[in-house]
Amino acid sequence: MKVKTGKVEKNIQCELRSGSVRFSVEVYPLKKSQLTFDLDEYEQGLMWARRERVALLEQKAAAKAPVAPPAPVLEPGTTPDHVFIQDILDNYRVNVLPALAGAAADRSRLKRLDEWFGHLTIRELKKPVLTKWLADRTDGLLGSGRSSDPKLTKHERYALKKAGEAEKVKPLPLVKPSSQTMRHELVLMRRALTSYLHTHDLFEAHAMWLASQPIMRFDLPDQSKPRTVRVNETGLAALLGHVDNPAQRAYIGLAIMTTLRRGEMCSLEWSDIDLTRNVVTLKAPGHERKTKVVAREIPLLPPAVDVLKRYGVKSEGKLFPITPSGISQAFRRAADKAGLSKLRLHDLRREGISRMRDRLGASLEDIAVFSGHQDILTLQKHYVNENAELVGNRMAQHPAMDKMMSAT
Repeated sequence: MKVKTGKVEKNIQCELRSGSVRFSVEVYPLKKSQLTFDLDEYEQGLMWARRERVALLEQKAAAKAPVAPPAPVLEPGTTPDHVFIQDILDNYRVNVLPALAGAAADRSRLKRLDEWFGHLTIRELKKPVLTKWLADRTDGLLGSGRSSDPKLTKHERYALKKAGEAEKVKPLPLVKPSSQTMRHELVLMRRALTSYLHTHDLFEAHAMWLASQPIMRFDLPDQSKPRTVRVNETGLAALLGHVDNPAQRAYIGLAIMTTLRRGEMCSLEWSDIDLTRNVVTLKAPGHERKTKVVAREIPLLPPAVDVLKRYGVKSEGKLFPITPSGISQAFRRAADKAGLSKLRLHDLRREGISRMRDRLGASLEDIAVFSGHQDILTLQKHYVNENAELVGNRMAQHPAMDKMMSAT
């Protein structure tokens, strides 16, 4: 039976998993619908996906377009401090979020902010309220942070519950949210309030009032320290040992050797690969959403070319028939099984940048050609994490090393 992966039909994606296939049906802006079938049930899965597509299209046609709340009626000399936070967040959700590439993350944050503050007016969002919220959030009383169980992967936990063996699944320990998470939430509140005033042409008249609001003056939690997680050859081999899918294996190798972001990797097509010049062309996205992706060419180093040749070079089609969320989930499962529970998919970008620096001695300007960073300081602060041993070994081989202390 021929199993087609990637984009099967319009609105329908298929991902090959361990002994099964997962169909995803997505009709924007509705929530994606997914269902997993055994490998020999591919045709039944495709029939389900087609029926689900029809249902979602009908739901979209019947649904009313979201409407932002109307502008507040203000008497001369008054300020919009009686507006509810819920209306401010709804305005952001309708007028700003659709244009953002990272809409999914902000949509989730908006939902939580609505639960915590939506019932309050701007006047009621005072410093004591924010101080208590921050204390409760820091202690994990308003939701846990990112958690992982190295002994039992998320996939295995789900399988046990589905099989009626929930007693074998111990509750994950409470993990307190990071300070960066809380910074994101507070900054999003500020952006939502500012956007509300701009949307209703109130900003110019009430800019001073806005600057005086507690939410705009509240001290943000300290920034989290830049991540320093690296993966050596042993760890990388252990990781790949739990990845059977050829596309996923090739993705990991190419992600390190090109330092591209997840969205950039998943957007590549075989027509973007030029093995004559050894470059890959990254195209700007064909939509109007704000994104970090800019059109540019990225060099393909010899190990990257080797990865592509082992993968199997094609003339057309998607380079990786994997959705961004699909590769993240596959990577998370493999990392957990390999005992690398702290490793994240985005860490491959740092790993590639750091290897170029400490193994090849590449300059930051050269690395930026790969990574696309326009700010060298951001590149240096968040991504370059050099291995002291490798740097020392590389410098020890320098022709001028014997002259470093010639006087002795």
